[in-house]
Amino acid sequence: MIDDQTDTTGTRPHPSATGAERDPMLSRRRILTWGGALGGGLVLAACGSAIGSSGSIASTTAAAAGSGAATSSSTATSALATGTPATTAFSATDFAGLGTCELLPDLTAGPFPTEDQIERRDVTEDRTGMPLRMGIQVVDEACAPIAGATVEIWHCDIDGDYSAYADGYTADDDGPGTTFLRGSQVTNDEGIVEFHTIWPGWYPSRAVHIHSKVHIDDSTVLTTQYLFEDSLNEEVLSSGVYAGFGMPDTDNASDHVTGGDADLLLAVNDDEDISVGSTTGGRRALIVVGLDPEGSSSGGSGGGPGAGGGPGGGPGGRPGF
Repeated sequence: MIDDQTDTTGTRPHPSATGAERDPMLSRRRILTWGGALGGGLVLAACGSAIGSSGSIASTTAAAAGSGAATSSSTATSALATGTPATTAFSATDFAGLGTCELLPDLTAGPFPTEDQIERRDVTEDRTGMPLRMGIQVVDEACAPIAGATVEIWHCDIDGDYSAYADGYTADDDGPGTTFLRGSQVTNDEGIVEFHTIWPGWYPSRAVHIHSKVHIDDSTVLTTQYLFEDSLNEEVLSSGVYAGFGMPDTDNASDHVTGGDADLLLAVNDDEDISVGSTTGGRRALIVVGLDPEGSSSGGSGGGPGAGGGPGGGPGGRPGF
């Protein structure tokens, strides 16, 4: 039984979230290093085979397992450009500079994924926040780039609201028919995709995070989540449009889904060229996503221990995923 509590700031209800620990079998990964060639400025050859590059421009939602409070969307449109642009601000050199690649853990998708994502680079729509340019490089166990994989992301806005579902969590709950902060892109020959979005907000019992899936052909090979350094979250969320929502009640180490796994941390730097609306200048965040291209993801809606009626959440009973 999960009881709702009030957090120490008094700004938001704080649901205890002790029942959704990661499955250790899902979080198992192998650490892979780029090796001594990094010192010579290694640039990965585009040796990944081109795999299923289809992308949907319509979005429908899947019923959320164990999430009776969520109402799913059945329609979606976007005024933003669709498709995967031929060029990107990132190259393999940017990712090689991170120094490592890892097989990332397979994690729950949570209660708010959609069956399809709009294929588009800019997912912001009308959302405000710190502009964020995300770069993701998909590689296999040998750290070779995988071309033609479809990468999707989704995350909440500055006040903790997800598009596509009416979960009763926020006063301005945007539900069925909305598509903000969701999208997919197809990896290029270097295994890279680029997204334009905003720094996510937060909601009780979870660290600040971004959800992601990787698909090859018709198979979902990875479901995971990305994190930001706690110090960066504090810096961004204490100012501007974020300040009125207070600070997150959960840091990375206390997060019951990711456990603060360092392999999930995005490498963040300033980006003077990214913009959202009238806001110019923000951050860029990079991560190398290692996976088994022949694998199969176990991360389903509300997956992991506690699925199908897992831990309760804030108003409306939002699960803590």
